[in-house]
Amino acid sequence: MITQQQIEQWLTGRLGDWFEEFEVVTDREEITVMGRLSDDGLTDENARAGRIARFREQTREERIGIARELERATGRKVAWGVRCGPDERVFTRLSVPVMTRLKQD
Repeated sequence: MITQQQIEQWLTGRLGDWFEEFEVVTDREEITVMGRLSDDGLTDENARAGRIARFREQTREERIGIARELERATGRKVAWGVRCGPDERVFTRLSVPVMTRLKQD
């Protein structure tokens, strides 16, 4: 089984200069890659939202390729997210149903 540290090292070589820093959060089903975008000169929430949207669109194809490669290597889905200043946005997230037991009278 591939470790979180191995995933981080694997991603370091593939992400280039996209992020100021990134972190990887893993669980049994999913790997979430959260990167920090530069917010230099962006004091407005709308400006930061624009930077996030531009990053998402400009890196879409490459992120998909990286995710597919990582999914094949780990057997887990990959989600992407970014932080820009105080703002955070996760682009994709695995939706896993949760079983609950409901008491019926």
